[in-house]
Formats: sequence, C-alpha cells, structure tokens
Amino acid sequence: MAILQQSYGRFGGAERLAFSHYVQLKRMNKDVTLFYGGRIPPDWRRRLQNESVRTIPSGIAKSFSQLGDIGRFLKELSSYDRIVIHHHVEPILAYFISKLFGKITTWYSGGGLFDLSYSTGKDYRSISPTLPETAKEFYGNILARLIRYDALYNVFKTVIYAYDVSTVKGYGKIVANSHFTAKSLVKSYRLRTIPDVVYPAADPLLEKLASENSHHEGDYMLAVGALTPQKNLDTIIHAASAVPSAKLTFVGSGNEGQNLSDLARKLQVPLLIKENQDVHNLASDYAACKFLLHPAIYEPFGLTPIEAALFSKPSIVTNRGGPCETVLNGETGFVTDPMERKNISKLMNRLLFDDQLRLDMGRKAREFVQEQFSIERSTRDLFAVIES
Repeated sequence: MAILQQSYGRFGGAERLAFSHYVQLKRMNKDVTLFYGGRIPPDWRRRLQNESVRTIPSGIAKSFSQLGDIGRFLKELSSYDRIVIHHHVEPILAYFISKLFGKITTWYSGGGLFDLSYSTGKDYRSISPTLPETAKEFYGNILARLIRYDALYNVFKTVIYAYDVSTVKGYGKIVANSHFTAKSLVKSYRLRTIPDVVYPAADPLLEKLASENSHHEGDYMLAVGALTPQKNLDTIIHAASAVPSAKLTFVGSGNEGQNLSDLARKLQVPLLIKENQDVHNLASDYAACKFLLHPAIYEPFGLTPIEAALFSKPSIVTNRGGPCETVLNGETGFVTDPMERKNISKLMNRLLFDDQLRLDMGRKAREFVQEQFSIERSTRDLFAVIES
C-alpha cells in the first residue's frame, strides 16, 4: 500500500494524521510506503528517522528533469496494490493518479478542493495564507502569479474545478473524515452514494504527553489553528471583552495575526499569540489552559477539541461542521452558533467561573475521546474500508 500526501504550505492536523496512520500501519505489520511532499518538523523527523519517507513530484513539470521525476513516480505507483491519497496531493498529479490507478485508489478526504471558499462565501485567495507559496512550489513563480491574477483567476478556478470533479469521479473509494464532510462531498461532486466515515485521531505522542501531564491549570482560554478569517478568532476576542478577567492565548500563524492583536488591544483583552509549536510545547499549552475555543465558520472535522480533551479540557465549538461530532453538547463542552457572540460570552463565563463544571466536563471529554478517537481505532477502521 502507498500513502500519498502533499502539504498545502503548512504542517497541520492533516499532515500529523497521515504520519500517525502510517506509523500505526507499520506497527500493525502492514506493507506500507509513505510518499510525502512538504516540510517535516524536527519532532516528526526524529520519530521517522528509521523510516524511508519518499518524495512526491508536482503534476506539472518545470524542467525536463522534473518531467522524468513524474514519470518515474507514476511507474513506481504501478507496483502497489492499494493507493491512498491522504487528504490532498497537487490537483494535476491527483488527476493523473485517478485516471491511471483509479480503481485501486482511495481518497481519505477532509473536504473538496473548493469547499472552504464555497462555504464561507469568500475568495480562496483571501482565506488561504499558504496559497501563494504553495502555488509557487507546485507550478513555478510565473504560473503561480498568473493563477492569482484577477483577470485570470476565475478562468483557472473553472478549469481546476472541472479537473477536480473528473479526478474524484475516478477514485475507487472515497472516505470522509466526518459525517459533515461526507455530506459536503456528495453535494460538491454529486456523488451517488454517501462516503464511508473514518474519524481522525490525535497525535499519539500528544496522547502520551497528556498521560504524563503534571502542569497546573493556568488562567487563559486557548485557541489553536491558523490565524485566518474562517477560524473566526475575532469573535473570540469580542466575546471575551464581555467576560471579566478573560485572558486569551492563540497558537498558530496566518495573515490575521496583526489584525487580531490590534482588536484585542482596542477591546482591552489580554492576548498572547504564539507561532506554531512543536508537540511538546503544544502539550504544555493544552495542559495549562482553562478550556479550548473553536468557533470556526467552517470546519470539516477539527482535531483541536480532541487534542484538548486528552488533557481533560472541555471545548466551546462551532455548530458548523465536524466539531459537532466530537463534542457532546452539555457533557464534554458546548456547541454553539459561531456568530452568536453573546452566547459565546455566556458559555465562557460558565466554564471560567464554575470550577466543578469545568473539571467534570474535562474528565468526561478525556474518557470520550480515548474511547472513540484513538489512533488504533482510526487506523484499523481506515484499513478495513480500504481493504473491503
């Protein structure tokens, strides 16, 4: 089996999950190879030091040597009996794979290529901070500039969407990371059947660090993820401004960082923004927070409520997407409309100032995710669907 993934400009939850699935399959003594394109953080390099991670070329060659790389890569894929596209690879390369090896290819999906743009109603260029660098990496500087050029953007978008639909139609199997994603895929690609669902799991090392946790609870509410409009972090700041003694910590990077800092300063809300952390520092951030905030406008799944729950932390999450499936409303946290600032403020108050409620919800959250969202269960379920 070959697992394929290319990072779209950053190493996030999808990338951690692909690596975790690969490692767990190896532990299950499965014959599996990981092909990956993108940055690998130091902690994962150490964890994979005894593994041979192969590289993936882009689907468009910028030189004759790269054209040869594509040919050799596709020839090598022909030797595998199963291919798994884990979340995403470059769209043109995905098209080639679909047409050449579609019957043996499974797409494990976190959403369609343009679902984010359609769901938020925003131009993809304005909501994806990694688009410029990703396009440059895949297609070269000149084509990347043309793709983002106003006069040509909609033309490229139409062409790429047509390729994307044709690609997805060619896959032998499609597996979604949530029931929300499964329904979105049916709508986006007019699928005749609803895809199977296999839930992701948190990084096993994060779970191990949670079990060893000796941190004392701090005084801040935490949000983890890209600092982009769809994460709706400005709503967190507005809601917190109505809560006495509220303090916030955001962990992530993106094009909204300065705007969020300015807003917090204006509303006099203490806010600390940290760049993306390695897994040990991230564990410390989860361990010391009061609870997690995740009021995204659009979220196909969302690993952060699961990660927080490992540290016995409840979450306040959006009702628009996958987090509804990972947080039991009123038991392991709260589910709310992400645009209702007053209600988010009310829920913040409840969790901040009712210590027993916060602790009880956190305990139940940990029990729930350990039972339902372990890497062993996720990997076993994914492998079963692929082999069925």
